[in-house]
Amino acid sequence: MFYKKNYYLILTNVFFIGLILFGLINSDFLYKYFVGGSEILFGDYKAAVEAIICNQKEINKACPEYAYGKILTLLPYSNDVSFVYYKLIPYLLICSFIFFVCYYFDAKKKLNIFILYLCVLSPSTLLLIERLNLDIIILISIFILSLNKIYFINWIILINLTLLKIYPFILSLIIFYENKKRSFYVSLIIFIIISLLIILLIIKFDLFETINAYGTESKAGYFYLFSFNHLPKLLKYSLGINYILSLSLLGFSFIYIVYKMCSKSDIKVDVRENNNELIMFNLGAVTLIISYLIYSNYYYREVFLICVFPILLKNEIFKIRFIKYFLYFSIFRYLFEYIYSYISLTDFIYYIDNLRYFKFSFTLVSYLKSLFDLALITGLSYILFILNKNFIIEKLPFLHKLYQR
Repeated sequence: MFYKKNYYLILTNVFFIGLILFGLINSDFLYKYFVGGSEILFGDYKAAVEAIICNQKEINKACPEYAYGKILTLLPYSNDVSFVYYKLIPYLLICSFIFFVCYYFDAKKKLNIFILYLCVLSPSTLLLIERLNLDIIILISIFILSLNKIYFINWIILINLTLLKIYPFILSLIIFYENKKRSFYVSLIIFIIISLLIILLIIKFDLFETINAYGTESKAGYFYLFSFNHLPKLLKYSLGINYILSLSLLGFSFIYIVYKMCSKSDIKVDVRENNNELIMFNLGAVTLIISYLIYSNYYYREVFLICVFPILLKNEIFKIRFIKYFLYFSIFRYLFEYIYSYISLTDFIYYIDNLRYFKFSFTLVSYLKSLFDLALITGLSYILFILNKNFIIEKLPFLHKLYQR
């Protein structure tokens, strides 16, 4: 509960993490070892601000292709508020991100503190902060959605996020979890109404031109990739294996493994006393899984993994063997990312007759990264099932009868 939080420990961690992050983003060390390819600090965020500026009626300026939902262009801008856009908001977003992450982690345990610092200072999170991609707004919104009990505000946040980037529509999952007393069918009606409202807003503000692109226009190639197609890409490059064939086989294998794990699961866990953490876990886990399976993400989208740790570190859940191993694997994977990031920046490419080739070290760590990502999402999909199995059965009576058989 809110009143049980130790704000002294929270603010202490906020201070130290903030000090480290602000030191890194203003130093060459960050770009030398962790973040590459950036030409300007907060580049993704500033591109969004430029989209706002160029669409002002009094400014006659050609606008680039939208990188985000066209709804951004409805925001006001003038030179009088340039300081707010370029100085105040970026650091406010970063500070909010740090506070909410520290708020949710139990700072009394050494393992929790270790994972807290590791996930916030991981190369993928550092890339998100350095570029200040608007995914950070979506992550902060997840933290707020999991705490806020004024449901109408949650729905407004959900609608605006969906119009900003298409994939946050996944967060509509909260409608089914936000009120324990509400029936599934009432929640379904609310979900349908909000979905229709989003469609009407898209029509009203003529957002069709960006509906297929916004939030997904920037696709990672071989570098900084977090995607289901990572391994098929590498197999095609290094072994010449057909991309569609390997992607299909991998897809069927993934579905089969997750299905077998879930169908044979006998783990029982009651998470009703941790509803805020469960909501945050579900929103973060589903966002991460769906994004991984559908998009060629830059690996800063891994930041949604932060949402799953607070509930998994609870004593009654951490004692489950699979979850304990999953957390240890996540720690190992975060540590590996430092190696992956360093090699991706310093030892990755060479040319022969003007043809680009990847060095063996980069190919090796890329293979390992793709396999670790696949293992992470497979395990997370299974944990998503076991934490929500009882909740879903309770919400849907016909499933309860089926499950008892």
